[in-house]
This record gives sequence, structure tokens and C-alpha cells, in this order.
Amino acid sequence: RKMKSLDVKKRLEELIESGKQAFDLLLEEVKKPVDPELQDDKARNAMKAKKECFMDAQEILVAINKIQKQILEGEELDKTQEDEEKSFKAGFSEKYAKK
Repeated sequence: RKMKSLDVKKRLEELIESGKQAFDLLLEEVKKPVDPELQDDKARNAMKAKKECFMDAQEILVAINKIQKQILEGEELDKTQEDEEKSFKAGFSEKYAKK
């Protein structure tokens, strides 16, 4: 069970790295200046493309943040489960006895 959990975590981390690369590419596109020589319709299309890149980059950032939170919550859940397993190994009396 633990092995599968590690595999999912590894895959999510790979997804985060790929998302960061995609974000960087989109950011470069957004940063590029629009050619002032373009005719109105082509300039408008270029601005629409920039807006799409911006929106896509924003979506990627939000998704990366969400995945990172899921990984952290999963790690905290794993730790809580491990702690519960350790405390469960002691008998009822031992768990509640004053030390």
C-alpha cells in the first residue's frame, strides 16, 4: 500500500515539474512584445494569443499549488496514520497509563 502511495507522489511531483516548464514557456510568450507593425486584425489576434497564454499560465500555477497542497496533506495523513499504528500497538491500559 505504501509503495503505491510513493508512486503516486512521484508522479505528482513529475507533473508539477512539467507544469513549471509549461508555465515558463507560456510566460516567455506573454513577455514578448507585440510587433507595432502588425495590422489591426493581426495585432488583435496577437493580443488574444497573449491573453490565452496568460490565462493558461495562471491555470497551471493554480493547479501546481493545488497538487503541492495535496502532496503535503498526504504526507501529514501518512504521518498521522503511522502515529496511530504505533499507539495502537500498545494495549488499552498502556496507552492511557500515566507515565
